[in-house]
Amino acid sequence: MALPIGRENSAAERRTGGFLSLVREISAAASVSERKEPGGVVELEREVNGLIRTNYGQALRRCLSRWEIKEIAREGKARVWPGLNRHPVTLVSPNEFVRRWSTFGVDFKFASLPWKDGLALLGFYLNRIDEIRKRPLIFVNTAHPPAVVGVALDHEMGHHLTAEIFGKRNETHLLSQTGFQEHLTEPGELAADTLVSLGIFPAPIARSLFGVRDPASSEGRERGLPDPTFARLLEYVAGRYGFRFMQIRGAKKRFHALAALVHYAKLRRALLDEYNT
Repeated sequence: MALPIGRENSAAERRTGGFLSLVREISAAASVSERKEPGGVVELEREVNGLIRTNYGQALRRCLSRWEIKEIAREGKARVWPGLNRHPVTLVSPNEFVRRWSTFGVDFKFASLPWKDGLALLGFYLNRIDEIRKRPLIFVNTAHPPAVVGVALDHEMGHHLTAEIFGKRNETHLLSQTGFQEHLTEPGELAADTLVSLGIFPAPIARSLFGVRDPASSEGRERGLPDPTFARLLEYVAGRYGFRFMQIRGAKKRFHALAALVHYAKLRRALLDEYNT
């Protein structure tokens, strides 16, 4: 069942006008133990700040051509999401996702892995293996908020759709809460991420959120997410998918969610700026 579209943001989110403000707010809420722990808040904050500074346009051009992007979008439209890049994908439960796509030549498995190391895993895609697995497998960790589970499902389905394009066989693709920088150097991962970005931010919404780049402008390749843009992003994901950062418990989980939002939003802006897609 699709989640209801919310109309009101929390008071904390209404006070958050920009990316740096939200980073400071999350960091200030972290306990001393979280800051000192390996892989803790300081490291996650560093990762998120790295993503915001990364040139996604350059990474996209290095990994995927305009033709490949068109092929990826064509596969998504033809086989799973007919309205891809025209209308936002609908957030449905894992059971509904399986009901819709269980005949699609792929098996699904779900489990809740709520402990610290388990939460690091969002899901994985395992292609068929001769004599072991006759069908591909998608696994998703349901311990995460519904919107994050939905992103994981779409990402893993993206691997299934693009496996033939990239000729990947007998490989397991892991999706974790961190490591988005690595996706920017791996065409298969970025292809799956592209389908997620096109699904969450279809072209009409992307143009409204990010505007249209002026090729002659020195600001055309903006690497960050300016405060007005970021505020619109927060409002959009809250309204469309009921996803509100300040309702997530724990600074680490909030930073994980922030990394995902920054990654998919900046990738979507790069697709718009570089390939007008």
